[in-house]
Amino acid sequence: MLKYSMYRIEQLFQWTVALFSEHTGLFALIGGGSLLLFVGTILAMPLLIVSIPQDYFLHEKSEPYGFAKRHPAIRLVMLVLKNGAGVVLLAAGFVMLFIPGQGLLTMFIGLMLMNFPGKRRLELGLVKYPRIQHGINWIRRRSGREPLQLPE
Repeated sequence: MLKYSMYRIEQLFQWTVALFSEHTGLFALIGGGSLLLFVGTILAMPLLIVSIPQDYFLHEKSEPYGFAKRHPAIRLVMLVLKNGAGVVLLAAGFVMLFIPGQGLLTMFIGLMLMNFPGKRRLELGLVKYPRIQHGINWIRRRSGREPLQLPE
């Protein structure tokens, strides 16, 4: 039984080495993409946190901002691009759960970009966690912004 197990492990090792040697470019591309998303999320997260209005969570419906005030055609294109980027980041984050990278953080950013029913409730639920709230308000304080105001 042990001899068979060792044989299977050796076969798996040989298969893995062959896979990496045949697809070196693909694995380099995946690794480079993972590194790019890792650095991008680290740089983008503070900018996104600082851009949230202080009273964002106090209103039932958020005020339109950015491209929401533009021509309907531009608004539709931007909405499709924003949701498309969210889906790509969500999928990339899922892949990063199994390879090196910031999988959960990338998935979180992807979810926050997408529009779906219950999104506001999800955001509020996450921000109400004491550790997350402390981290967000710490970043806002360092940038000279007031802490987020949350409903009771």
